[in-house]
Amino acid sequence: MAALKVIQWATGTVGMQAMKAVTDLPHLELVGALAYDSAKHGRDAGEHCGAAASGLAITTDREAIFAMEADCVLYMAQGEGKREQVLDDVCRLLASGKNVVSTALTELIYPEACGGDVAARLEEACRKGGTSFHATGIEPGWASEVLPLAMSGLFRRIDHLLVQELMDYSTYPSADMISSMGFGAPPEPVPPTSIPVTMAGAFGAPLMMVADALGATIEEVIYECEVATAPSARDAGGIRIEAGTTAGKRYRFSAVINGRKAMTIEHVTRMGDDIAPDWPQGRGWHVTVEGTPSMKLACEIAFHGEDANDQACLATAMHAVHAIAPVCAAEPGIRTFLDLPQIVGRGAFG
Repeated sequence: MAALKVIQWATGTVGMQAMKAVTDLPHLELVGALAYDSAKHGRDAGEHCGAAASGLAITTDREAIFAMEADCVLYMAQGEGKREQVLDDVCRLLASGKNVVSTALTELIYPEACGGDVAARLEEACRKGGTSFHATGIEPGWASEVLPLAMSGLFRRIDHLLVQELMDYSTYPSADMISSMGFGAPPEPVPPTSIPVTMAGAFGAPLMMVADALGATIEEVIYECEVATAPSARDAGGIRIEAGTTAGKRYRFSAVINGRKAMTIEHVTRMGDDIAPDWPQGRGWHVTVEGTPSMKLACEIAFHGEDANDQACLATAMHAVHAIAPVCAAEPGIRTFLDLPQIVGRGAFG
């Protein structure tokens, strides 16, 4: 069986991890790589990602990528806040006959949660190209979707489902993302806010996906946020955080079902171990189900002391890479975790 031809779109932290994996796996073949940084143009793709020289040059020419033949594009641009650009790129790729697996825009994990015509645009592009689209990530994208859905068959009743991400982002390699999250800014109180699920962005997608899978309807989403400040100045996440500015955020999105908060996604994010010591501790993801039976699942990453952010970026990349084969084999259209077979780590034993 011929290897699937893959294009890597964007070669940042996650993109490099994905590109190296594609070069390592015998059932995949890297045939193209797009970078946004002009300094990467012409550089050998294999050497750039820490693999052996491949003879394949990275390009900054988007048109060359659109015209290239491939089975799948790993679209890993930094897309949060750039929905229209992401949709334009992805729909053009799909219509050109290339399947797409994306980590760029988390809300596309379940396009129905975006409202408007987002799902319709993607479906039309898939129809034109005879292709499939799948978006993934680690949280959202795995912890708040795949884990709860895998556990759900064990319960007679779920009173409340809580998914938590617990991470120290002080080594996260994206100053733009850290700044956009409000770290280093003056703390601002955020009162609880009620919003429609379609306005919950990246977190509306996993909430709606799980609710739809379990036959429930979300009535509203409650957003809450706590902020912790830095006791001392520090350089973290690529930015300067002064004493007294925001250095920790504990935010949650809760889905109201049948008049109660039935499902919550909570992120506990710090810029150092000394921030908010009273908040939940750990590195990874926890799923807690109050119900019949009650159950807790804890997933700890980097438990040998590795950099947890680097390991999480690797895991994000691998979940996308392992999705390539099932997405290419799927019928044309949007293919979420509810549509695809279980994504498994083919080739992970070497």
